[in-house]
Amino acid sequence: MSETTTNARTRADTIGGYISAAVALVGAWIVISAFLYSPPAANFWNDVIVGAAIGIIAGYNALRTDDVEGINTGAAALVALLGLWMVVAPFLFEVLTDGAFWSDVVSGAIVAVLAGYNAYQGRGAERRTRTTDAETR
Repeated sequence: MSETTTNARTRADTIGGYISAAVALVGAWIVISAFLYSPPAANFWNDVIVGAAIGIIAGYNALRTDDVEGINTGAAALVALLGLWMVVAPFLFEVLTDGAFWSDVVSGAIVAVLAGYNAYQGRGAERRTRTTDAETR
């Protein structure tokens, strides 16, 4: 792999890490908004569980950017699907509170777009591998 390709890949992983960190923060907001807006019980638990899952998985991807493999495409795709679920959930749970409704829809859209971008960028990435001539013990 050439140095130019390595530098471009490192930049892409760094940007992907920042995007994943932002998505993790939006996941934390989803959890916090469940307590701020007091939506119906089903939507409350949906926000807590899905928001926590988004935060944990996106946080994992953010921490992974310094690793040898970079962004986990499957994890980013799962977070994007969870974001789409957050867009649809307020309609299914019939959330009548404007704050809770719009918080879920907008947060879900942000998560879906950013995590989808990470999944798209990571899908064709050439993975760096550890060398086999590492020090043996």
